[in-house]
Amino acid sequence: MNKARRAFDRGAGEPGSNWPVSGTVFGVSGAAAMYSRRMIEDISIDGEFFDADFFAYKEDVDVAWRAGLFGWLAYYDAEAIGHHERGWKTSGRDSKPMFIRRISYINRYKMIYKNEPARKLFSTFLYALPYEIAAHGYMLLKEPKLIQAWSLFFAQWNNLKQKRKYIQSKVKRLRSE
Repeated sequence: MNKARRAFDRGAGEPGSNWPVSGTVFGVSGAAAMYSRRMIEDISIDGEFFDADFFAYKEDVDVAWRAGLFGWLAYYDAEAIGHHERGWKTSGRDSKPMFIRRISYINRYKMIYKNEPARKLFSTFLYALPYEIAAHGYMLLKEPKLIQAWSLFFAQWNNLKQKRKYIQSKVKRLRSE
């Protein structure tokens, strides 16, 4: 996860030999993850581990962010081998239905809204601004129907707000312990 809150899979499409050192990472891809039962129970909200408001795309990043906020660590094992066929990245955006593109697009904003601490919102906005200008410029020129994804965000606003309240209050509680 970079400072603009964009998530990337380390080494995606590269040989594993390019990444020979094991260690902690922001999070793990849901395509090749192992989670402890204790972590699943600790970070679940109202019995949900993967947030049902996400449906697909970036739900694993949301889990990783929440886990990190709650004090859990993610670990990359350089000796592990996993295979995951990615249709999204390899076949290009145009081959995906618009509803899939909308979900992928808006889930990033849901994730930021739920997980970004208030004290970091301004700095995140500053880091993200160049990307946001470029991405939204592209969207308005090439994929204007993508803007309709915001209706999903606002339709789920109350759920997202409750989840944010829970996450941020738990983080505050953990910091004071």
